[in-house]
Amino acid sequence: MQVSRRSKFSLAQLLSVIEKPTVFVIFDKFGFTPRAVASPAGIAEELLSASDTLLSDVILEVVHTARTLRNKTSPKYQFDDQFKILEKSLLLDGYQIESNSVKALDPNFVGREPVEDALIKEAQKSSIVHKQDIVNAITRSADDFIKAQPDYNGSLTNIRIALETLVREIAFDKGFSTVRTGNTWGPSLNYLRTKGFIDQKDENALSSVYTFISNGAHIPLGFSQEEFVRLGRNLCYSMCYFVIKKFNA
Repeated sequence: MQVSRRSKFSLAQLLSVIEKPTVFVIFDKFGFTPRAVASPAGIAEELLSASDTLLSDVILEVVHTARTLRNKTSPKYQFDDQFKILEKSLLLDGYQIESNSVKALDPNFVGREPVEDALIKEAQKSSIVHKQDIVNAITRSADDFIKAQPDYNGSLTNIRIALETLVREIAFDKGFSTVRTGNTWGPSLNYLRTKGFIDQKDENALSSVYTFISNGAHIPLGFSQEEFVRLGRNLCYSMCYFVIKKFNA
């Protein structure tokens, strides 16, 4: 399993509400520094530095023994709340908790970091003027998906904003001169094609994904809202990553 920083922090939050002697044993069992369980920050630091294989083992252990660990938590609603957040975070990474086990929903490319982490890194290292706005939109999209009362429309809206802002800012960087307010998505996208940054097929793909997630209220037959939003986010993440990688090249 290869999970995002978000899921690692979600796991740390879950472990931090379970009684410390139990977490101490888990850490000792998997070769972490047991004294790190003294604080949530210590737990998070250990998990962030763990290998994918080791982290997978811990996640599988926690999921498999969830009922036992819940009994080691007081009040139990703290475990329920944090476990739900971990469950939703893993779902964003392409892993579904089902019957005390974890199954992969997406292809697992060994050695490749999760797309959310990769996208944020590419945005942060870019020369885009308003790159923090893009990062903030990406983060809000995930936050809306995993919070206790999910805002699925907000999740799709924010990832669409990230794509729109990214395309608009790259267009400005390459000389597009219109103001940054108003509906500049279409003109910005067209400008990037005329400047040779993208070709016609790229423009069609970006436009199609943007339109697809803009119609988020219309859930196709056979999809739950959660499934459809996750699909839309994945498509939009991929388009954002495609554009930012081209820009940074």
